[in-house]
Amino acid sequence: MAQAPADAPEADQDTTPALAAVGLSAGFPSYQTIAPTLSLQSGHFGFQAKASWTPAGPYVGLQVRGYPPVPVPLPVFVGVGAGFYGSDISYHAAVGAHVPLGLNLRFDIEGGVANVPLLDRRSWAPHLAAGVSYAFPVETSAGRSAEAAEAAARAPTCAAPGEPDQGALSDAVDRVVQEWILSARATYGSVYTDLSYDYTVKSTSVDGDRATVAVSYSGSVTEIATGKRHSASGEASATFRWNGCGWSNTGVSY
Repeated sequence: MAQAPADAPEADQDTTPALAAVGLSAGFPSYQTIAPTLSLQSGHFGFQAKASWTPAGPYVGLQVRGYPPVPVPLPVFVGVGAGFYGSDISYHAAVGAHVPLGLNLRFDIEGGVANVPLLDRRSWAPHLAAGVSYAFPVETSAGRSAEAAEAAARAPTCAAPGEPDQGALSDAVDRVVQEWILSARATYGSVYTDLSYDYTVKSTSVDGDRATVAVSYSGSVTEIATGKRHSASGEASATFRWNGCGWSNTGVSY
């Protein structure tokens, strides 16, 4: 297969994609023992909503977050929020981080202090929460969204299943690269900026309806807090399976 360079388009740098996530967390105080969560991050700001059940009735909490450009290789946030359950209101402040476990899966952890009602007075207690979430980028640029919709409308439809097409692997690899880059920009947009990257397909292997593609890659970003440029390079491989109409990605290793 021919070389397939992929420089980050300038239009992609205009707006950092937002990152939405749904998850499940466990925590203390006990009004958030087990709580489904919904969150959204856009650049340096975000929020999280969570809900759970307590003996006093349903608990609903909201946390507003700020993501400072701390020079560590994972998103760190400072959050303040409040929650309601029965006739009670709790308040909290916390610091936390998202630890990426893959393209979409991440481990979320936070700790701080909570101000909670206790009998006829209020008291301070630890605020702790940890969980997992499924995160996905949301394109916030209207121009890019319209472009993506137009591209989808132009995409050829599959009239009938066919035999594996090795020539279509190049487009499949490019789709995977774009998914990873979009996810990385949404995840690390509060820490790094000025992404530049390229990749080259080194080899392909097709065995029936399965394929493996090896690539070499390089890229660099600028650390927002310090202005320092970081670069990385290496090799990665992606596996695909033919579904009758196209190649679907089944895994990436690097």
